[in-house]
Amino acid sequence: MNSTHDDARHNRLKGKSMKYKKIGIMCGSSEACDPKFLDMAYALGENLGSFGHDIIYGGGARGLMRRVADGALSKGARVDGYMPDFMIQVEWQHNDLTHLHITKDMDERKKLMMDNSDATVFLPGGCGTMEEFFVWMCAKRLGHHTGPLVILNFEGYYDPLLQLLENMENEKFHASIHKDMYSVANCIGDIPKVLEDAPEWEADAINKAHVGSEK
Repeated sequence: MNSTHDDARHNRLKGKSMKYKKIGIMCGSSEACDPKFLDMAYALGENLGSFGHDIIYGGGARGLMRRVADGALSKGARVDGYMPDFMIQVEWQHNDLTHLHITKDMDERKKLMMDNSDATVFLPGGCGTMEEFFVWMCAKRLGHHTGPLVILNFEGYYDPLLQLLENMENEKFHASIHKDMYSVANCIGDIPKVLEDAPEWEADAINKAHVGSEK
């Protein structure tokens, strides 16, 4: 492997993707999942940290959430966690973050994470991760959020979600332009290029929110 070539490519992509400095990460907190998911999350944190990104995430100390944070912290990255007070009371928080923001409830947590992220990556997770994905996508459809949304389809985990999104378009609940609201990366190494190529999205997107309004 040509390390000089790899370093040059790393620096080129770092420069281009740094318009998205703060990367939101949505993912599961399960410790019972296959360890490959945990290892992938740690590697992603390392990767983003080495590229100079800051991490915005839910502040948890378990599962993929912790692994992403720990991976980024190991590279000296800034990691901000956001967690509602009722979760702090049962000690779900990661205590070694750059900063832990305590919110009054889940809605404030999501709003602050969305507002403070330049782009968001969705890793494997459960119902909480799915809720976040659709909240973010609804906000984007209405022009309330314009940053890239990247689905990390690690080992095909999100194939059913991608099929559902395709079906929404086929059945005319989404328009073809709504595919520009999200991008797909199949592995960690794809993410810088996917961010580089993410379609631009405008704050006046509400004007094309209805199916048929884009004509």
